[in-house]
Amino acid sequence: MKKPKLIFCILIIFCISCKTQKKPRAPKIDVPIAINIQAESSTNTNFINLSYYRFQLLNGIEQFQSVNFVLVEPDENPEIVLNIDIENFSLWPKDERVSRRRVSRNIVVGTDSNGKPVYQTVTASVDIFQIQQRTNARFKTSLSIKAETPVKFQKTFIANYNYVNTYVDNIQGDPRALDPSISMSRGMGFEPTEDDYILILSKQEMIRRIGDEIRKFYDAKTKVLK
Repeated sequence: MKKPKLIFCILIIFCISCKTQKKPRAPKIDVPIAINIQAESSTNTNFINLSYYRFQLLNGIEQFQSVNFVLVEPDENPEIVLNIDIENFSLWPKDERVSRRRVSRNIVVGTDSNGKPVYQTVTASVDIFQIQQRTNARFKTSLSIKAETPVKFQKTFIANYNYVNTYVDNIQGDPRALDPSISMSRGMGFEPTEDDYILILSKQEMIRRIGDEIRKFYDAKTKVLK
């Protein structure tokens, strides 16, 4: 009698485990998308790599989506069409200031006979550089998604950004007097390029908002198909 009971218990456990197993996720569907970018002709926009910018936009919008985007040309029957006009992209002249300062810090150089830390004041003279550069742009966007009830979204985004970099150079004295949070030399960082600036401006609101509009549509569509 024990064997049939044991077999019966095993069958019950097996059935329960089968029911509790998660269903494999359905693969994401591919959605053709066309991204059309127009930029006003100016000194700044002439330096923007629009092909690179288009792919970066695609990567930003595609994050956390329930579908995969396939970038196509406008005449290849895209399901999504995103038009972006970049207007008034301005990269203001760089403001660079230099000041000579004497800095000092108390540092631990050892311990006394009682085990307490012994401090020493160290000093140095340094040139402190501060670079600032302002940039701004206006993005006029138009989004459309083909469906039984087509999706239309239009919005103009105005973005501003101020790049600030502070670092020291020409150190004379004890370098331990410097705050470790300040870069030790000019070569520690890379200043943004025109492509970096336009992406920074795009990420402030535009990419997130357009991604939200697309996500709402395809999340609702996925729920209906389940």
